[in-house]
Amino acid sequence: MSTVTLRHPSLPADQEIEVDAGALPHYAGAGWQEVPAEELEKRAALKVKAQAEAAAAEEQAADEPEQSEPAESTDRPARSRTKTAAKKNEEES
Repeated sequence: MSTVTLRHPSLPADQEIEVDAGALPHYAGAGWQEVPAEELEKRAALKVKAQAEAAAAEEQAADEPEQSEPAESTDRPARSRTKTAAKKNEEES
């Protein structure tokens, strides 16, 4: 069973349908037009190219060593100044 891709001139260009080739006369009578084979071939080629580029990028990312996260610092965190000020106020009272 072969199919054809159709679009309607009153709809957005990217809104297409795929129907059985035997139903083409029915759809053509309603104004649907067949998408040119050259356009479909170009799209298929672009899709294959994009998939190949994505696979190459994924492979390259897998080949690169993972960057390790920086080691945690053993330094103590800075003390809050508000706590120190509160303690001073308590001692002065």
